[in-house]
Amino acid sequence: MKRTKQAAAVDAVAEAKERILAWLDDADPFRTQGPHVPAKIRRELGMSKSMFDAAVLDLLRERLVYCAEHDHPWRLRPEERAELVADGRGTFYCSISDRRPARPLPAEAIPAC
Repeated sequence: MKRTKQAAAVDAVAEAKERILAWLDDADPFRTQGPHVPAKIRRELGMSKSMFDAAVLDLLRERLVYCAEHDHPWRLRPEERAELVADGRGTFYCSISDRRPARPLPAEAIPAC
């Protein structure tokens, strides 16, 4: 059975979502360092902008991440706006925060009372 282009695209977005969540797990396992800059994550993962944006928007819809909207994206230069996650309808997101539960802090990281 031949795979359709649409099925391949869905699989690619699912893989991109897994890679983004894995990056968040590695970069901020205790959920204390966010929010993160989308362009930094995209560059470190080596993803295309369109694939990254599609994956982040899916994660946002699934409520696995939170993305903050930029207040005035049209005041940015086009190259600065291109660094943000765009939904294709005029909304640009300037940060990504993981909404999944944090890993428990190790005992040595908890201050003694």
